[in-house]
Amino acid sequence: MENKDLNNKKKQPEKIETCYICNKKFDINADDLSHYHYDKFPMCDYCSDFYRFYR
Repeated sequence: MENKDLNNKKKQPEKIETCYICNKKFDINADDLSHYHYDKFPMCDYCSDFYRFYR
């Protein structure tokens, strides 16, 4: 039996950003810790995990 909720779940489009700390290109819409720091600066998953104690 298929789970229709999983099949109907819409995936967000890929949005490539460059991390303002390490200059790595990444998908900000991926399901990870990446986010906009201070709602302005894109921060990748690795840097978000490493610097999370600053939040």
